[in-house]
Amino acid sequence: MTIPDWFYGIASILAGFALAFLTVKKRSMGVKEDWFSLFGKIVLTLFMIGFGLLLLTVSKTS
Repeated sequence: MTIPDWFYGIASILAGFALAFLTVKKRSMGVKEDWFSLFGKIVLTLFMIGFGLLLLTVSKTS
């Protein structure tokens, strides 16, 4: 069974938004992180969303 690229694209975008939402919720609850962890989460979130958008555009053209 092969899963199409658009499915992985949507999953990656949703995972990026979930990571961002949970990070914001954690900070609003008063839990502080060091700047290195926060920066890493921001970079990871941007890469996940970007990779998901890339997969969606590739799946539309092929």
